[in-house]
Amino acid sequence: MKWLLILLLSITLYGAEKIYEYGDLEERHDGVLIEVKTHALANGTGKFYYDSGKLRGETPFKEGKREGVGKTYYESGELQGETPFKNDVVEGLRKSYFKSGTVQSETPFINDKAEGIAKIYYPSGKLQSETPFHENKAEGISKLYYESGKLTNEIEFKNSSPVSGFQYDEKGAKTPMSEAQLKAMNL
Repeated sequence: MKWLLILLLSITLYGAEKIYEYGDLEERHDGVLIEVKTHALANGTGKFYYDSGKLRGETPFKEGKREGVGKTYYESGELQGETPFKNDVVEGLRKSYFKSGTVQSETPFINDKAEGIAKIYYPSGKLQSETPFHENKAEGISKLYYESGKLTNEIEFKNSSPVSGFQYDEKGAKTPMSEAQLKAMNL
């Protein structure tokens, strides 16, 4: 019975996740993170802190690469953002949050590049804008909305540069955007 207890305790300790703090890891010549003291591949969670000592963020590592969901926090402790990593690149839906916990933005990523419809929200949770991205560049028709849900702008992007656009008033009247207004929208 005693040996069973020792075995269970050993498995629990061995399986415990390592926590890395500033200075515990360094980047090897091939870009993989290793432990400074042992030179073993990073396997655990890297944590970093505000000057106040409060948690600022955490990033999971597997075999020296970012793997899993990295999180950032406001100094007050609320979740500020989530970034999914797969094999050391951003892969999936990156999200940011208002302090209230409401989603502020969502951007889909494939292989470290924005790919798909990025959305930005008002603090109320209502959609503020949606912009299509292809290989990290705005590409297509971006739509911006009043908080009421009505369309305020439509802007066509090519290679992250605005090429044409329209403004809408609260009643839905459509007017073309000037070149100066389009330049102000340059991403």
